[in-house]
Amino acid sequence: MAYPSTVGAIEAELGRLAADHPQLVTRTVAANRTHEGRSVSYVTISANEGGRPVLLTGGAHAREWAPPDALLSMLARLLRAYEEGADFVVPEFTDRAPAGDIVYPAASFAAADVKRIVERVELNVLALINPDGRAFSQSAATNAMWRKNRRPPRPGSSCMGVDLNRNYDIAWDFERYYDDAGDVAVSASKDPCDPQVYIGSAAASEPESRTVAAILRDRRIEFYVDVHSFSRKILYPWGMDDNQVRDREQNFRNPAWDGRRDGGPGGRYGEFIPSALLDEHVRIGRAMHDAILDAAGGDARAQARSQYDVEPGLALYPTTGTASDFAASLQFQRDPPAPRVIAYTLEIGSDADGEGGFQPVPAIFPKIEREVHLSLMAFLLAAAG
Repeated sequence: MAYPSTVGAIEAELGRLAADHPQLVTRTVAANRTHEGRSVSYVTISANEGGRPVLLTGGAHAREWAPPDALLSMLARLLRAYEEGADFVVPEFTDRAPAGDIVYPAASFAAADVKRIVERVELNVLALINPDGRAFSQSAATNAMWRKNRRPPRPGSSCMGVDLNRNYDIAWDFERYYDDAGDVAVSASKDPCDPQVYIGSAAASEPESRTVAAILRDRRIEFYVDVHSFSRKILYPWGMDDNQVRDREQNFRNPAWDGRRDGGPGGRYGEFIPSALLDEHVRIGRAMHDAILDAAGGDARAQARSQYDVEPGLALYPTTGTASDFAASLQFQRDPPAPRVIAYTLEIGSDADGEGGFQPVPAIFPKIEREVHLSLMAFLLAAAG
């Protein structure tokens, strides 16, 4: 599958993985079709029943071309390694940089680790959340930076689309959730003509976000990563406000705080997260960070370009209605109570150093791809226990 892949190529690759590995891979077509009538499918990889449920997603934002491709190539590599009893090998990559070649050496995960992942984890992968948006983004150079889905405009308007990563049912109504300063600071909008962060007409109004939410709920996902680009960050909850571990009453479900949350660090409100849960997010996030950096080799330039920040989502900017915060929120809402949920937004790559930002060129894609593979393999090892 050549990068950047089309919507059709992604669906074909999902079908090929299921056909080539029938004992390990099940392909599911989600019930919700997109506004343009496309189906969305995902695969489940599992060698044994009872594995810890994990979900990886990509392609929520149409212009972010690299995540779906990197997720699918990781799956192909993982399945091949498992069936051959071999190591998971991330090949060497040489960046032909203008100031001199930068060599990223090969790295590997042992065959025993591959076996542990496949046999202890139920791995669900929805590589492309937003096929309508991707197809539009790839349809012409003038459309390349399209971010949202392709929800049709309201009567009398020409403004299309919803930001799927603002549409989940977690602090979705930011004007109710925040005070006036928080309303201004949050990266969200109720204006359907906002080209970036329109939240939709209601929480979970969009078929694509409903599909992800259904997988999270129905499969009782315990470990989740939503892959985006760009900024070289590994972001854990919360993105909607500052983290704090002391006061359980300060939480997204408590209406007593409506209109009083400030959405920034050091304010009167902080979103509660249990200290053990916060510590585990930091620990696993550091393992993902280390997997990328340790594979950078001895070149100082490669090391500098392999540094990912591990921090709360708020460190990027305040957000509401995101997939990773929603996934994390489910542990406080499930009946019967869920085990803890570990959730991240992985922001891959950079717009510096010739990496291309939202759309890395094919020549640099292997560098971005390896960072996805390395970090997610470390994540999956943590999930496997």
